[in-house]
Amino acid sequence: MKVNVQPGDRVKTGDVLAQLDTASLQLQVAQAEQAYLIQQASYSMTIQLDSAAITSAQIALSNASASYKLAQQKYSVNSTDQVMVSCNSADNAKQSYDDALTAYNAYISNWRVIVNGSYQNSSQKSRLDRAKTAYDQAVATCNTAKGSVNDSGVKSAYVSLLQAQTNLDTLLNPSEQTLAAAKVQIDQASTSLQQAQQQLDKAKLVAPFDGVVTQVNATVSGPSGSAGVVLLADVSHYHIDVLVDETEIGRVKVGQKAQITYDALPKVNSTGVVKGIAPAGTISQGVVNYLVRVDLDAIDPALRIDMSANVRVIIETHANVLAVPGGAVRSDATGYYVNVVDASGNSQRVDVTTGFTDGDLTEVAGNLQAGQRVYISEPPVNTNTRPGGGNNIFGFRIGG
Repeated sequence: MKVNVQPGDRVKTGDVLAQLDTASLQLQVAQAEQAYLIQQASYSMTIQLDSAAITSAQIALSNASASYKLAQQKYSVNSTDQVMVSCNSADNAKQSYDDALTAYNAYISNWRVIVNGSYQNSSQKSRLDRAKTAYDQAVATCNTAKGSVNDSGVKSAYVSLLQAQTNLDTLLNPSEQTLAAAKVQIDQASTSLQQAQQQLDKAKLVAPFDGVVTQVNATVSGPSGSAGVVLLADVSHYHIDVLVDETEIGRVKVGQKAQITYDALPKVNSTGVVKGIAPAGTISQGVVNYLVRVDLDAIDPALRIDMSANVRVIIETHANVLAVPGGAVRSDATGYYVNVVDASGNSQRVDVTTGFTDGDLTEVAGNLQAGQRVYISEPPVNTNTRPGGGNNIFGFRIGG
């Protein structure tokens, strides 16, 4: 295995992070690609009329037709001449035989010849025997000539003519079976190419997004173990996963704003938005919590992955209202009130109506003025307490 990155490297989408030896796989891809191109060309020639191929096939058909006609002519001329010569000799021999037979019959018609028996040794008898033998041989030669006439050249030329016609017809009008077979062949070649390419791709570990390498668990020519070969983090945006108790999860909604602080970075404050809420909770020691994901609006350069964060989800926002610390609100039989510091520095009760509270501040309405100081605990008995002289006074302002 070849590892191309180290922890801390920044990579782009498609970068090869690690790969196996791909020499044989690349060869398989090249072979499959060549086979596909061949089938593609064959398929194109099947479904599209190739003018050059058609012209060539037409020429081949014309040549085959001419060859067939020439073979027929040669067969006709050769066979006729050969038989004619042989059979003319038989006709001449027949005439000679007939003449010898006539002469012989005339000779033996004389009674003296029959009585003397001289016809057996006569010249007429010898001539007749020679003519008969010559005639028999001429007839045999004629019959042999007729039987030996060979039309194989004509038959061969005819087969070539039929094949040329078939080739032209196939080019002009390919059958459905031919088209289907060509389609199957190109599909098979395409599948083989895809499979070869997939095998090659599997030998390469490619970055699926832009990011930073956080961990490398593989070594050159070594196993990677059960962990991922390379761990990659997308640092273009951060998110924080927060566990929210089941008693509070009903108030959290997607799209709500959030404020974030960090234990390791006390001077860094961030804002974010709720992007997702897990549909099912997790139970730990009998407590049910739900995972809430908060995406950060902006990324401070000092932030690091896995830092501890404190998230405050803004459930509601009330603008242009007065708010006091929750500890400053008191109640009795007549209702809610706060103790304010009057102009003389003494405690003065002011009745209020309470509204929304976030746990720290409570919205109040009544005869209060922005900038007045309130007691966050019971005011001292000594009404001459110097204004601002104790830790139990808290200034508040209009919330924004």
